Amino acid sequence: MSAPRVLISILNWNKAPDTLECLRSLRAQVHEGFSVDVLVIDNGSAPADYAALQASVDSAWVTIKRIDNNLGFTGGHNVAIAMAIEQGYDFIWLLNNDATVAPDTLSKLVNAIVPDALCGAVSPVLYPEAGTAHEHGWGITHDWRSRSHDWIPDAHASMQLHTTDPEAVCLTGTAILLRVQALREVGSLDARLFAYYDDNDIGTRLARGGWRSKVVFDASAIHALRTLAEQPPYFFYLMFRNELIFWHTHMPPAHRKLLWLKLVNQSLYHVHRLRYRGFARQADSALLGVWDFIRGTSGAPKLDRKPPLAMRAASRLLAYMHERQLRKHEPKAAATA
Repeated sequence: MSAPRVLISILNWNKAPDTLECLRSLRAQVHEGFSVDVLVIDNGSAPADYAALQASVDSAWVTIKRIDNNLGFTGGHNVAIAMAIEQGYDFIWLLNNDATVAPDTLSKLVNAIVPDALCGAVSPVLYPEAGTAHEHGWGITHDWRSRSHDWIPDAHASMQLHTTDPEAVCLTGTAILLRVQALREVGSLDARLFAYYDDNDIGTRLARGGWRSKVVFDASAIHALRTLAEQPPYFFYLMFRNELIFWHTHMPPAHRKLLWLKLVNQSLYHVHRLRYRGFARQADSALLGVWDFIRGTSGAPKLDRKPPLAMRAASRLLAYMHERQLRKHEPKAAATA
């Protein structure tokens, strides 16, 4: 490969200060041996936020593309992915605007992916704040039988899995560098999802397309974690709906028997778990997400409504059964955010 070309894609949606801080960390990036272009896609932000972004960005090294409507994480980045494919970039770095990176992060990612022709994606280790030892982002695995995904707990487990079963590793979305050729083959991000579970989805499609995903253990990015109480209502809607879309889309044939019923029951259990733990408002948003999966609705969340009465009644009936299980496994007195 001649000198690789990298496109960095960052989305801004009413968070210009975060985006500008992210860009400041990119300004210090060392990228010897490859070229970099930075694209900020404004995803339908309010005029004042967009104006603040425009006023502070140096157009000599950052391009801003304004989109009138919020296309979500998947739709926004797909604009950049289409550009990367059309203009012959070798790699595209999908970087969260609320993340910051060390000066050598991109260089380490590029140096890790270039020589591995079967590697479709790489990611740095993630830290919730600078100077902390509580790193995360070691990767994700999927248990198709139990319809659950697990965060790889630490560096040792991740390194071992990279050796014994590399096809099982999916990357945590925040700062994933993707090989454009891999995206040509497996497709862009799933626009149905809008946001969340896009990392599970693209990682699974890469693996099934013969591409590996790797954590680059000496590269780092900072990305703060939120508690459940800090998450907005749309997070619960999208997480519950998109989890169902993910499993229903990708479940292998061996585990598809009664899949729809199993998925809905499992999701309603977790809706009731939220309510049991005192997150009533969040549970309402999650229930709406389950309902929209049932009716085949995807795309942007619309939270100014309720599921139909029949859905709410069925949920209440199941809640009695689920609460018995919850009392066994999660004493109410111990429930916290």
